[in-house]
Amino acid sequence: MDFLPLIPPLVALALILWTRKAALSLGSAVIVGVLLIHRKEPLGAIPALFSDHLFPIFESSWNQSAIIFTLTLGAFATVLEKGGGFTAMLNRLLASKSSHPEKRLLFGIYGLGLLCFFDGLANAVLLGRISRPMTDALKISRQFLAYLIDSTAACVACVAFISTWIATQLSLIGEGLKGSAIEASPVSLFFSSIPANPYCLLTLLLIPLAIAKSWKPGPMKNAQPVVPEKEAHLDSSGFKASNALIPLAALVISLPGLIYLMQGGDERSWQNAFTSDQVPFAMIYSGFFALLVACLCFPTNRKKELPTHLLKGAASLVPALLILICAWSLGTVFSKLGTAQLFSDALNQNVSLSYFPLAVFLIGAVMSFLTGTSWGTMGLLMPLVLPAALTLGGESGMNATELSAILPLVIGAVFGGAVFGDHCSPFSDTTIVSAMAAGCTPTSHVLTQLPYALTTAAGATLAYLLMAVSIPAEIATLISAGIMIALVLTRKT
Repeated sequence: MDFLPLIPPLVALALILWTRKAALSLGSAVIVGVLLIHRKEPLGAIPALFSDHLFPIFESSWNQSAIIFTLTLGAFATVLEKGGGFTAMLNRLLASKSSHPEKRLLFGIYGLGLLCFFDGLANAVLLGRISRPMTDALKISRQFLAYLIDSTAACVACVAFISTWIATQLSLIGEGLKGSAIEASPVSLFFSSIPANPYCLLTLLLIPLAIAKSWKPGPMKNAQPVVPEKEAHLDSSGFKASNALIPLAALVISLPGLIYLMQGGDERSWQNAFTSDQVPFAMIYSGFFALLVACLCFPTNRKKELPTHLLKGAASLVPALLILICAWSLGTVFSKLGTAQLFSDALNQNVSLSYFPLAVFLIGAVMSFLTGTSWGTMGLLMPLVLPAALTLGGESGMNATELSAILPLVIGAVFGGAVFGDHCSPFSDTTIVSAMAAGCTPTSHVLTQLPYALTTAAGATLAYLLMAVSIPAEIATLISAGIMIALVLTRKT
């Protein structure tokens, strides 16, 4: 058995474990892979790195739109944060009278977390920073706040069609299917994968359950609130809720609207719209439009700050884009080396195709936990598992239609497994940022959040087991959700 094709992914994984730097690790794996491809003519490796594995990836309109849309939404997220609309909304919650102010505030933070669907990291930073004085005032532990903002942030960004994640997700799906006979578009496969991502969906369901029942399992019971030195109040002078709500509405309305209007052809329909080759351009136009609206809604007396916020917001996502570019290149290396074929052959001997999504989810969960990077996990796994699934399906005699039905399960498993590490790994940037924004240590955040994450991971595992016996993803996820709700509601607080 030729093990050379396995060297690049092993190099990537080892370096991520050692350096905790996903872009460096994936980039190094690309270089190692190119050297292996040209091991008989090593002098040709350097020009081939650019001509075969780097420059061609920028020819794809999906990849171009991924870069532009991600940078645009990075700037959009920062402008919304600095505009103060979310601060104004939370201040209203704190000022309102309620018999259960703690739960009202926590549900408000959760609701704003769902509104901040456009970026996971910005979501955690924004909500942690503006809500910490309020949770301290109401004697809510900072560890519970960290769990709330961390578990909402990555999950909602992962399943939302309009986020800094979506361009990356669509491009990874497209690259993984390159050269196959699958006619389904990355957009349609993404939408089909949402019910097959039970980890994220169950996590978003568990949060309101935990708030309503005051469910604090394990170490969370011992987490103590911090007594504030003075009464909590956020300076929201000049801030209006409309500063955030109007730009969000512009983004949510313009993207599907432009996708529909730009589809071309004589017969217009939503199905045709989302399979159109104009989708990447619609994403770019929508992102620029929403950013323009956000700038117009920015407080007038602080307009001079806008250029700085725009640059900082876009620059904040450059490291993520480097990971994405390395992942694209690594996919071409895997294709040349036959890594996916070797991977599928190994799985074929141990895992049937029906249990393949479960295996992918568990591998992704372990990988993201050990490495602490959800984007690195997606970038490493997607180019491997999609071709492997296609190969396994072809060997099983599946036609293109049957393959199109199994692929969303695999895609959802990659996304869910990758997000798991965001919630549990002490090396995850989201974990660390959420802890810092909430005002607790990363260690205490990891320990208190782990029981919640393991609960939803167990529910996701059950869902994939049900999918393996031909239960539709929607039904399997609902069954897991029902069991989880029953367990939480019947537990003593």
